[in-house]
Amino acid sequence: MNTKDWHNSLASLTIGAIAALTIVLLGTLLVLWAIGRPAQAAPSTVLQASPTLYVAPAWPTPTQVPPSATPLPSTPVPPTAAPPTPAPPTPASPTIVAEADGVYVRSGPGTVFSTIGVLNPGIEARVIGRYADWWQIAYDGETGWVAGWVVTAFNVDSVPEATPPPTPVPAVPEVILPPAEPWEITEARWIDVDLSEQTLTAYENGVAVRTTLVSTGLPRTPTPTGQFRIWIKFRTDDMEGPGYYIEDVPYVMYFYKGFGLHGVTWHGNFGHPMSHGCVNLPAEEAEWLFNWADVGTLVNIHD
Repeated sequence: MNTKDWHNSLASLTIGAIAALTIVLLGTLLVLWAIGRPAQAAPSTVLQASPTLYVAPAWPTPTQVPPSATPLPSTPVPPTAAPPTPAPPTPASPTIVAEADGVYVRSGPGTVFSTIGVLNPGIEARVIGRYADWWQIAYDGETGWVAGWVVTAFNVDSVPEATPPPTPVPAVPEVILPPAEPWEITEARWIDVDLSEQTLTAYENGVAVRTTLVSTGLPRTPTPTGQFRIWIKFRTDDMEGPGYYIEDVPYVMYFYKGFGLHGVTWHGNFGHPMSHGCVNLPAEEAEWLFNWADVGTLVNIHD
């Protein structure tokens, strides 16, 4: 056998061995597969009819169509009117209101002027002018004056100054009547001054309504006696005479020349003569008398 033949025989043997080995491997794999496969149950010979479940067909849900709204006729909108132009505000009128005790209306700015009427408490009046601490008002178709300290004023900042009428000055009586007894006097209101008792009494309709101690003139400056009438009133006044000058004397009511009834703050020795001829009163009594008495009130002075 030559070399070529030997090589061919060797190749044939090798191929045969590989084929045999392949068959063995395939057989082994088939056996393993058969062992690991689960056994299948034998089919039952009794056949059972499975119930048939009837399922109703699903009907489509009808779609609800909302009714169409009937269009309403449009309401015409009236044109918007332009707002009216507001009128300028009316300035507040200057006024006074009488306080709790009311107030006399006079013909001029002072208690020396005559009384022409009365404003009762709470009554208003239109202010048209001013002079010092008095208001000029429109009163009953004419001009009147009221004292500023017994009224409340409103909106009076721009009230103009007014020219007052001339101040009346009563003539000094040529004859001074002698003092009268109280039962002889028929005045509605009058004032009695008793020099011996150093008292003053206010009478109304014959009835004593108030009495107070006073201080009248010293022996060298006596208080005159007789029947007099208040001719002018000042809420405060300056007084002077030989050896004295006093400012702002309160509640002064002159009844004869420079003799007057007035309040005193510089002494309290009432019941004893102390003055230069005037009738001195405690300040609170003088205030009451000032508000009670009017110009023209009778003053009866006696021993």
